[in-house]
Amino acid sequence: MSGGLPDNLRHLRLFLALSGKGSLSAAAALMGLSQPAASQALAALERRAGGPLFARRMGGALTPRGLALQPRVVRAFAILDQGFADLSPRLWLTTSHAQLRALIATVNSGSFALAAARLGLKPPSVQRAIATLEAEAGRTLFTRTAQGMRASRAAHSLSRAARLALAELAQAEADLAAIDGVAAGPIRVGALPLARAAWLPAALAAFRRRCPGHAVSIIDGDYGALIGALQRAEIDLMLGA
Repeated sequence: MSGGLPDNLRHLRLFLALSGKGSLSAAAALMGLSQPAASQALAALERRAGGPLFARRMGGALTPRGLALQPRVVRAFAILDQGFADLSPRLWLTTSHAQLRALIATVNSGSFALAAARLGLKPPSVQRAIATLEAEAGRTLFTRTAQGMRASRAAHSLSRAARLALAELAQAEADLAAIDGVAAGPIRVGALPLARAAWLPAALAAFRRRCPGHAVSIIDGDYGALIGALQRAEIDLMLGA
C-alpha cells in the first residue's frame, strides 16, 4: 500500500457509492463526477490501497482489499457526517482532509501559527483552510481573543468527529497493510495501574514474540485520563481495572 489513504475523502466516498450502487455511472452521478473522472479517481484510490478494490470480472464484487476497506470507511463517514449534519448539509461533499487536519490542529493548539507548525505548513494555509470551512458551514468556528483562537462548541464537536473518523481511516490503512503481511502503525495501549503491575508485561512479551515487527506504545494513566484519550482516538485500547 502506498499510503495517504484519507488524502482525498471524495475518492473514498466514490468507493462507497460504487460498492452500494454496483455501477460506476450511477456512483459518478451521485458524486457529481463524469464517468471518466470517476474512473480516474477509483484508479488513484486503488493505487493508494495497494491493489484492486473491485473484481472487474465478477460483476464488480469487492476484492479482499475492498472488503477490508469498506467497513472502516462506512464507520468513518457515519461519524464524520453526523458532525457535518450539525453544521451544514453541504459539508459532506465539500470538506477536504486538509481542512479537517487544520481544524483539529487549531482546536488543539488555539493558534493558527502553532497549528501550522504541527502540520508542517505556513499559517496562511491553515487560515485559508479554516476560512473555507467556515464559509461552507455558514458560521464562525473560531473567535480571536487575547489568548489566541477560541474554538466554538461546533468546532469542538466537528473536531472530535474528525479525529475519530481519521482514526478509523488510519486503521483501514493498517488493515490493508496486513493483507500484504506488513505491520503498519503502532498499537497505542492505555495502561491502568493494575495492568502495569500484573499481566501487561507478560502479554506484551507474548505479543512481541508473535508479531515482532509491530510496534506497541504504552501510555500510563488513571481511568479518567485514559478514557478521555480513548474517546479522542489518542489510544487504541485501554487495559486494566
